Amino acid sequence: MMDFSATVEKKQGHTTEPDLQVDLQAANQNILDTQGLRRTLNNRQAQLLAIGGSIGTGLFVSIGNGLAAGGPGSLLIAFTFYSLIIACVNNCIAEMTVYHPVSGGFIRLAGKWVDDALGFMVGWNFFFYEALMIPFEITALNLVLSYWRDDIPIAAVCAVCIVLYA
Repeated sequence: MMDFSATVEKKQGHTTEPDLQVDLQAANQNILDTQGLRRTLNNRQAQLLAIGGSIGTGLFVSIGNGLAAGGPGSLLIAFTFYSLIIACVNNCIAEMTVYHPVSGGFIRLAGKWVDDALGFMVGWNFFFYEALMIPFEITALNLVLSYWRDDIPIAAVCAVCIVLYA
């Protein structure tokens, strides 16, 4: 590890911004050398994380009926409208978090800003949502696998998913 106290003693309290920049670069290089890990993300990696988080199974599974019934224009309008609603919700959560930060995320925010009873119900609602996502994911996986191959038994896919979730 790099000894920062020796660096400060050499400069006798007279550190400038370029000197601190060099020290930080040396510390990052030391972290990279000892652990083999660079603790930065570039712009492309951050964009790929955002895309990966927004594209889920529901998009690929449930989009088929909407595409067949309404065409690509209706999907564009629906996803644009949905994105605007989500943007407003995210903006509200960001403003509440910055104004009064609490530990616990949106569940605690509902309890702090409205009522503890609402926070309690938001917590249970989120639990049920996450609990019902597991069967949905298994059903979506069966649907995708049965599209490509007919010889895979549904019970085997369910058993493998249950084992992997546990």
